[in-house]
Amino acid sequence: MATITDLPCELVYYIIFLLVQSSGGAADFARIISVCRDFHLYVDDVSILRVANFNMKMESVNFYNFLNVKGLLVKCSEAGNAAAQHVLGKVILLSSTHLLLSEGKRKVSGVIDPCDRLKLNRLIRDINVPAQNSKVSSFMSYFSPLQVRTIDSPTRLVHHQLVKLFLINGNHDDFIEMGIFLRLCIRYLMSDPRENSALIFYITKVVSRACYNGYLAKVNESFSDCLRWVREFLEVHSDRRLYKVSGKYSCLRHLVMRKCLMAGLDLPEALSDVNFVDALRQEVSDQLGQSYIGLSNLRAVALDRFKDQFE
Repeated sequence: MATITDLPCELVYYIIFLLVQSSGGAADFARIISVCRDFHLYVDDVSILRVANFNMKMESVNFYNFLNVKGLLVKCSEAGNAAAQHVLGKVILLSSTHLLLSEGKRKVSGVIDPCDRLKLNRLIRDINVPAQNSKVSSFMSYFSPLQVRTIDSPTRLVHHQLVKLFLINGNHDDFIEMGIFLRLCIRYLMSDPRENSALIFYITKVVSRACYNGYLAKVNESFSDCLRWVREFLEVHSDRRLYKVSGKYSCLRHLVMRKCLMAGLDLPEALSDVNFVDALRQEVSDQLGQSYIGLSNLRAVALDRFKDQFE
């Protein structure tokens, strides 16, 4: 029975080239090269490595599986694959957080927000297992500036370069997903992880603004559903002191109540007014646009501080 490997080499190459670009292409490529030696011919092909698709969230994978300096992720990153470099940057964030925590939680006491501990516990595992610590340390040492300088390889990446690329290319979803790890990675790279620097301040600002952008984007995309929930909530809880209550869609609730006060309208009257609802929808859209600009400005300042600290 004929198999794909019996096809002409040019056709097999074309099939592999299309495969790696598809959704989940990198994972599929890793799978086929692990089960068939004939595909090993393509592992070092720069044209294929540069286009492999690495579209994934770290919460859906075990990042410890990526700690292989000869693995596909590192190969693709060194070939100039921007998507691979982005994922590798996330792996660096997680690895440095692992090492920071394994060196003693007292070093970062008071730094970790209680709300972030659940995410830490979900993604960072086995920090007290020596074998795992050794694996993470060995992986991180590969990206050390001293190690790269010794090897003198033009394709080798340094850990702070990968973190900088994450800062440059990350969107608000990336910062929401990796915010706590970004902050702790910065502390790991600093000489004193307890130091409160301007860089840490602006990184925190970037993450906070990204979270706000994510909220506004969700409201903007599903405005009618969000407003329906807010209407039902405010009809049940009519006390205006709830203006300061946090929780689901709290920013939209506050915006509705503020606009009602400014317009001198009762809540039922305002929310049944088409013009009021349209103006509210537009204000959410305008705030989202302004918030994206704010995130860009904060990111630029954080990048300047990052360069001052590490370059």
